[in-house]
Amino acid sequence: MEIGDLQLQTVMDSVKDGFIMTDECGEIISFNLSASKIFGYTKQQVIGQNITSLLSSEYRPLYFKYVQSIQHVGDMQQPSSSLEVLAIHQAETVFPVELSVSALEVRDKTVYLATVRDITERKEADQSIKSYIEHIETIMDTVLDGLITIDMRGTIHSFNAAAEAIFGYRASDVVGRNVKMLMPEPYQSEHDMYLENYHQTGDKKIIGIGREITGRRHSGHLFPMELGVNEMVVQGKTMFVGTVRDISERKAAEAAIDSYIRKLQISNSELDQFAYIASHDLKEPLRGLANNALFLEEDHGNAMGDEGVRRIQRIRFLCTRMEKLVDSLLYYSRLGRQDLAVEHVDLNALIDSVAELTLPEETAQSVSLSIPKTLPCITCDKPKVSELFRNLISNAVKYNKSANKEIEIGVKSCIEPVHNTLETRVFYVKDNGQGIDSRFFEDIFRIFKRLNEEDDSVRGTGVGLTFVKKIVERHNGQIWVESELGRGSCFNFTLKLGD
Repeated sequence: MEIGDLQLQTVMDSVKDGFIMTDECGEIISFNLSASKIFGYTKQQVIGQNITSLLSSEYRPLYFKYVQSIQHVGDMQQPSSSLEVLAIHQAETVFPVELSVSALEVRDKTVYLATVRDITERKEADQSIKSYIEHIETIMDTVLDGLITIDMRGTIHSFNAAAEAIFGYRASDVVGRNVKMLMPEPYQSEHDMYLENYHQTGDKKIIGIGREITGRRHSGHLFPMELGVNEMVVQGKTMFVGTVRDISERKAAEAAIDSYIRKLQISNSELDQFAYIASHDLKEPLRGLANNALFLEEDHGNAMGDEGVRRIQRIRFLCTRMEKLVDSLLYYSRLGRQDLAVEHVDLNALIDSVAELTLPEETAQSVSLSIPKTLPCITCDKPKVSELFRNLISNAVKYNKSANKEIEIGVKSCIEPVHNTLETRVFYVKDNGQGIDSRFFEDIFRIFKRLNEEDDSVRGTGVGLTFVKKIVERHNGQIWVESELGRGSCFNFTLKLGD
């Protein structure tokens, strides 16, 4: 080996890539140290062999075609691109290599220098990335929201199945195009402004913030959508992922609710007008009728006889009763719309005050009111909760024929039967009265509904339990009754305002 050849071999052995030099027929004339490490052969084992013996058989014709494509310009010409092929290791295993061949003129002869690089690790990494991307795409296609990834220029890179369903485009129709195609004006211009502003200032004006905008489907139809944009870095490049949700149904529902609210406001206004008429125009002729009946009794009572006077007094009673019914109706109409006067209330003191006013002195000796354990302090409308207990205590006395009337007021933990919610704090008023047939558990809370025949001296308006139910509902609670005929009743209710 001449000195020049020795120097060349030393240089070739010092590089990391495999260098294989062949003649025009492909016969190996030089094989550096890195090539030995890559293929597992010593230089002596391959010198004189054809280079294609190192390649998998299906790639050998491709190698010769590749070499023939090299055009000679001057002393050396690099090919336009490298070639990826499968090589054969000395241990008879197959592995991927990147192969690049250059033609050189040496002593008036053409030789070929093949540069070989083992790309096993790179291929494994690429396959890992590909598998990861496929995994991510599979996940993206399972979510209900549309997911769209774009680069810094707004170019779409991915478009999941949900986005296809929302916009009516296939992924192949939009990938590579600007995301502005999915927006009408003014959002198209705003999008350019946002990206330009981000390029210049780094200000993340809309990134990480959800907002409602208008989207445009493939059909051209516009629809409301909720858009969230987040930034991510992929292989050193800034990308953005947009989360899109079609909110057409929600907007339609909101519009319907707004319409219902407007109608309710109109209805409430009309109810206010009715309440005004009921409290003035209806009560005025009632009072006139009662007054005229009184005058008739006073002036002509002797001439009418006992039966005539009885009927005149009946008219006056019915007028008074009608006025009370009108007042009750007016109060009920306002009860559900008045703001609550919320405060912190000690129920023990409240019930003491209610009992003192509700239980008449002449019957107090036959009524036993007990509170087994101290009641809590709650946040509520004190006057309305006082009315609630007053009605329940009054009913417990009124519909009780026992010689010793017993009333128990307390608090317990149980599950509300209507919504079957978790265990909660429940207040109760229990008595040993005549009880209620289970058929009427719902009826007793209806306005003006009465289950018992009473004489005029004790007959009420039939609105007490209706008021009680409305007050409980205004405090976000529920009320229900447990009762058996002849064994008393227990009214249970929750007051959740401020809980």
